[in-house]
Amino acid sequence: MLDELVKRKVIIKVLCRVDLEGKENIERFLSLNSKYGENAIEIRHDMHPIRGCIIDGKLVRIKEVKEPTGKINELNKKIFIFYNISDKSWIDWLSRIFWKKFSNSLDANKRLEQLKKIKI
Repeated sequence: MLDELVKRKVIIKVLCRVDLEGKENIERFLSLNSKYGENAIEIRHDMHPIRGCIIDGKLVRIKEVKEPTGKINELNKKIFIFYNISDKSWIDWLSRIFWKKFSNSLDANKRLEQLKKIKI
């Protein structure tokens, strides 16, 4: 799907953890820019608790993961909760948070360069 979006010159901004565990995924995602000679994908590194998408300023999709607690009569298996938000005021608020964090975050390419210096 991402390949098709980049082919169609859709601009994609991503704010995520750029760390050793996900390094290969980030590199594969960024390689789509080279594949199509575009700069459609921009990724920045940031630690944050929310996982979601803001789509064209019209829809927000957020995923929440609930882990088992191990306690009796409480959650005994991992569950995923998905929220679809179409309220304009919520979307505007979440968009402002995204752009504030995105503009203050480290570029993924710079972060990847630093990670390559780490000896494992």
